[in-house]
Amino acid sequence: MRRRLLVLWIGLMVFTSAQADSREEVKGLWASDGSIFEVSERDGMLHGEIIALRDAVYSETEDPTRVGEARLDDNNPEVSLQARTIVGLEMFEKYVFDDDQWQGKIYDPESGNTYQSKMKLEDGLLEIRGYIGFPMFGRTAQFQPASLC
Repeated sequence: MRRRLLVLWIGLMVFTSAQADSREEVKGLWASDGSIFEVSERDGMLHGEIIALRDAVYSETEDPTRVGEARLDDNNPEVSLQARTIVGLEMFEKYVFDDDQWQGKIYDPESGNTYQSKMKLEDGLLEIRGYIGFPMFGRTAQFQPASLC
């Protein structure tokens, strides 16, 4: 009897440890070709904030009237949000840890669209799959730890 309880307790501890690892592993600084964002957890929800952009300001060829000004969320369908800057933008909405993974909605400032999404760490890269309806009808983007850039 004691042996069964010990085995059960050890199994529970291993499961709990693995679950905590999968919850924590996505947190940190991540980079794409054009941006760096930070993933953190507050109040049980995941937050993703864009902290740097390669092209953080408008250039002469894009808009001569706004050269040097901070890039704005111009593609957002909500007119009231188009005046916010991309740097500092919160990309995740209702992102919670459920069924051993993080899932929620992610905003793409390039398209102005919000997608259902899931994320996980795979071979040291952060994979975020955005989709409409079902994950099989989506696209996966990979990000590397910012420390490797």
